[in-house]
Amino acid sequence: MAHITIDTGSPTLRMTTSIHVISPVDSGALSDYTLYLLHGAGDNASTWHRLTTVELYAAQYGCTVIMPEVNRSYYTDMEYGLDYFYYITQELPAFCSRLFNLNEDPEHTFVAGLSMGGYGALKAALTYPDRYAKAVSLSGVTDMQQRLRDPKMEPGMAREMQAVFGTELLVRPEQDLYALAAQRIKDGVKLPALLCCCGTEDPFIGMNREFADHMRSTPFDFKYVEGPGTHDWLFWEKHLKTAFEFLFDEKK
Repeated sequence: MAHITIDTGSPTLRMTTSIHVISPVDSGALSDYTLYLLHGAGDNASTWHRLTTVELYAAQYGCTVIMPEVNRSYYTDMEYGLDYFYYITQELPAFCSRLFNLNEDPEHTFVAGLSMGGYGALKAALTYPDRYAKAVSLSGVTDMQQRLRDPKMEPGMAREMQAVFGTELLVRPEQDLYALAAQRIKDGVKLPALLCCCGTEDPFIGMNREFADHMRSTPFDFKYVEGPGTHDWLFWEKHLKTAFEFLFDEKK
């Protein structure tokens, strides 16, 4: 196993950014599985590795884990800012594939994340269903419009959201998980399998239950898990195991 920290210039972001990578194979060998693992708001590219046992799961399943840095962008091409969604779905996979000799077969490619990263993971999979076999959201923001209308949102965060979504805080169809899911069903394309997990004391539990109820009525292979816990690393560490078992259930 190797834990690699990369500082590299990004043409999309027009600045230097960080990528953390867990690689289970020797240099030059083909990595069989790839997981893009997305951080939450307030975290960075290092947080998954510092605060969880993700490296143990990567070793167990022979999976390269790629953890990019997106600041507080909500994995979105920002209204007043940088194109982070393009970065994680276009530039990042191409860069990492060249560097780590990744298996680019969609059946061996996953995306997952927590909180803000849960939204990013679902959005990536629903926007490009032909690129990912499965996606996982842990305590994710599953209804962005509901999140933007939260009356308890701090003024500072509201200004951040305006930079991402515009001054009117309106969510476009390509940013709305419900609209994306409906469009993919209409397209008649092969749909990725999805897992959402949320703690019963999590502030996002309501929107996760609503999203789960909706997705169960669709053709998606959708699984929902909830249990004791709130919006913290104790819950995410516990359900990191749930996530890897879901991603690699065929391998078991």
